[in-house]
Amino acid sequence: MTETRAEVREPFIDPIGGGWCDLVVPPGGKVYPQDGEPKIGIAHPRCISIADLAIDFDAFFCPSCKRSGRVSGAWAADVIKAASGP
Repeated sequence: MTETRAEVREPFIDPIGGGWCDLVVPPGGKVYPQDGEPKIGIAHPRCISIADLAIDFDAFFCPSCKRSGRVSGAWAADVIKAASGP
């Protein structure tokens, strides 16, 4: 039997905008997904889109609402690794 993992959401405060955001790691998600693959990204205030995570730059950007912000890439990598399981 294959175990299905649940979506992981880890809250943090964006030091640029000062608002609460969530790092979203869906099952099978990727930071740089191909079409049709689930996307790892950032849920942010006042927008329904998941922002793109630029893990190497400690940042995120939402093409929909144009919000940008900061997130620790090292922390995000640790959360993603833990969510991926053993």
